[in-house]
Amino acid sequence: MRESKKKSAPTKRRKDSGWLAPVDRAIRNTLTIAMFTTTALIAADTPYAMIVPKAISESSGLAMSCNFLGVMWTLNDSGDSARIFAITMDGEAVRPENDAGPYKGIKVLNARNVDWEDIAADDDGNLIIGAFGNHKIPRRDLALYVIKEPNPRLTKATSVIKKIRFRYPDQTDFTRAINNFDCEAVFAWGGKYYLLTKHRTNTRTQLYRFDDIDEEQENVLTLVGDYDIGGMVTAADVSTDGKRLAVLTYTAVWVFAINDGDDNFLKGKASRCAIAMGQCEAICFDGNDLIVSSEQRGLYRIKPEWLEPVLRPVAE
Repeated sequence: MRESKKKSAPTKRRKDSGWLAPVDRAIRNTLTIAMFTTTALIAADTPYAMIVPKAISESSGLAMSCNFLGVMWTLNDSGDSARIFAITMDGEAVRPENDAGPYKGIKVLNARNVDWEDIAADDDGNLIIGAFGNHKIPRRDLALYVIKEPNPRLTKATSVIKKIRFRYPDQTDFTRAINNFDCEAVFAWGGKYYLLTKHRTNTRTQLYRFDDIDEEQENVLTLVGDYDIGGMVTAADVSTDGKRLAVLTYTAVWVFAINDGDDNFLKGKASRCAIAMGQCEAICFDGNDLIVSSEQRGLYRIKPEWLEPVLRPVAE
């Protein structure tokens, strides 16, 4: 595994106070993965709201708008057309006033929805769509679509401004249907894009970075680090102050502290909360809270006080 390059801290988008509880690394280093189960199950096992538009049949990503207060972006998994959806914090559609009939979202022109799995926002006012689901026959067309964040109250269609094709540096076998190069999590930090993999043969995740992006060729990712997180990673997001990384699995929400100058986020001090919310595959920060959506259309709010320091091994 290659060493991560040192990175400068990202530009702040909004002021946002920290709340991550510390974990003593020396103590963690002596413990096993079994101790992941010591945290209590959260109280909010029922959604605070439901996603209303019927067109959003399988919410597979969440991103908080950087430009429109109280707006979140989501998308459907593979099988849908190339489109994204704007919703309020209560799950209602955000749409143009003259848009009559059932809400159909915003078309993304010059794109195909081939296993879209996540959506994220960067510091430049863009939305990043992860077309990287890779859980059946290993794909060779993995990509990110980058679009300028549209105004959901004025727009019915938008265009891709950048398509970034990529591959993993350590994937050499493209024949196995079951592999460790599935992905459902993309986020931006410090002017770079990052992915966390979803493993299907173990409970590890690998952190990759996009470097020196070239739209004319397939980009080889940089492996930054890996960690046994105890489950399959289904989503991730970075706080608006760039100091915390939230990672979602089917059974837990993790938050890692981000150290200045080090983008191996999985080494950071961590807090965790167990969840029981059905099949949840989307997460984003809302100030100090976290919002999670499920494929059953539920919206859940995770309070910072529900997360607890977890005694766990230190990431490699």
